[in-house]
Amino acid sequence: MKLLKKLLIILPVVCGIVLFAVMKTNKKPPIRLENQERVQAVRVIPLEKMPVVPRVITYGYVAADRTWQAISEVSGKVVSVHKDLKKGYFIKKDEVLFKIDTTTYGLAETRGVADLMNVDARLKELEQSRTNTQRLLAIEKKSLASAGLELKRKRELFANQYISASDLEKEERTFLARQTTVNNLQNTLDLIPSQKKALLAQKKSGESTVTQRRLDVARTEIRAPFDCRLSVVNIELHQFAAAGTVLVEAESVDRAEIPVSLTPKSFMTLLPRNYDGNLSQMPDLETIRRAIGIAAKVTLPMDVAFPIEWEGIFSRTSESMDLKTGALTLYITVDKPYENIIPGKRPPLVTNMYVEVTLYGRLLPDSWVVPRSAVHDGTVYICTPGSRLEIRPVGVEFYMQDMAVLSGGLEQGDVLVLTDLVPAIQGMRLKPLAVLDVLETLKQQALGETK
Repeated sequence: MKLLKKLLIILPVVCGIVLFAVMKTNKKPPIRLENQERVQAVRVIPLEKMPVVPRVITYGYVAADRTWQAISEVSGKVVSVHKDLKKGYFIKKDEVLFKIDTTTYGLAETRGVADLMNVDARLKELEQSRTNTQRLLAIEKKSLASAGLELKRKRELFANQYISASDLEKEERTFLARQTTVNNLQNTLDLIPSQKKALLAQKKSGESTVTQRRLDVARTEIRAPFDCRLSVVNIELHQFAAAGTVLVEAESVDRAEIPVSLTPKSFMTLLPRNYDGNLSQMPDLETIRRAIGIAAKVTLPMDVAFPIEWEGIFSRTSESMDLKTGALTLYITVDKPYENIIPGKRPPLVTNMYVEVTLYGRLLPDSWVVPRSAVHDGTVYICTPGSRLEIRPVGVEFYMQDMAVLSGGLEQGDVLVLTDLVPAIQGMRLKPLAVLDVLETLKQQALGETK
C-alpha cells in the first residue's frame, strides 16, 4: 500500500520531466514576419472650381406692410356701421366703416354760416354808408365853399360899416357849422377802412369756424384708406364713440413684410465681392438695394408633399444693430400675399405666420466648394498622385449649409479626401475610391438647385 502511494507521487513527476525534455528537443525558432504598410480605403472627388450662389437661411414672423388705426377725431353716437365690420373681414378702399351722428356738428355749422351772412350784410351796409357819406361830403364841401365866399363878402361890408357886427358873427357861426359838418363826414370816411378790416377779420374767423364745423361733419364718416383686413374692432352700432379712442385697426393686404435677423458675418456672406459703384455720398434705399443685390424666397416650414413658397424682395435694413444680440435686421416684402390661394394646399401669407426665409447673394462664378465635413480645423485631406495623404491648410471664406467655400490653398486637379481619417497621418497610404455622384450633388447644391 505504501509502495502504491509512492508510485502515485513519483510517476507524475517523471512524466513531466520526460515531456519537458521532448518539447525542448522539438522546439522551432520564431517566424519573422515582413513589415507591410497599412492601406486606408477612402472616398475621394476631383476638385474643380464651380459657380456658387451664397445663401443664408433664417426665420421670422410675417407682419403687415401697412397698419392703420381708426382714431375718432369727434365724439358722438355711432348711427351706421359696415355690414362686415368684424375682425378678419376684408374691406375695400374708400368703403365707409361707420358713421357718427352729425346733428350737433351740423347745427354748429348752420350757426357759423348765419354769422357769416350777418357779417356780409354789415359789410354791404358799411360800403353803402361810405358811398352815402362821400356824396354828403361833396355837397357839404360845396356849401362850405359858398359859406366861405359869403363870409368874405360880409367882412368887406363890415369893414365899410354897411352891416352890423352881429350880422358878421352870425355868418361866421354859419361858416364854422359847415366846416364842422365837413370834418365829421371826413372822419366818418376815415374810420370806414378800419371798420371794414374788423368786419373782414370777423368774417375770416367765421369762415374758419365754418370750415372746422364742416371738417367735424366730414370726420363723422370713417372710410378705409386702402384695401385692408380688419384686425381689431372696438365699436358697435349705437355705441358712443369718444374722441381720441382707437375704434378699428386694419392691415394692408397688398403686401406683407417679414423682418429677419442676421449676424454680421452671415450678412457679409451675401454681399457682392466685385461692386464697383460709389456709396461715399448719402445714398437712397433704392441705390443700396441695387448695390447689395439680395434676392429672397419665403417658405412655409411644413411637412407637405410640395413646398409652399413665395417670391420675396429685399426692401431695406434696420437703422442700427440689435443691442442684445448684435444682429442686423433685414426686411423682406412679399407682394400680393393673398393671391393664388388653394384651400388645403396653399394658404395665404397672414400676420404672425412663422416662415423660413432663404436669402440669395449674387453668383460667384469660380469658387472652391467642398463638403463641410471635409474641412478639419482649417485643413483638408488631399490624395496625392502617389496615393499618399497630404494635410493641407486652406482658407475658409464662409460656410453654407453642408458646404464650405474656400478662399485659397487648392489647385486645379487636386483630389479631395471625403473620409474622416482617425488618425490622419501625413503621408499615409491611401486607396482612393472616386464618388462622382457626390461631386454632381455638390454642384447642384452650390447653385441652390437642391437642398
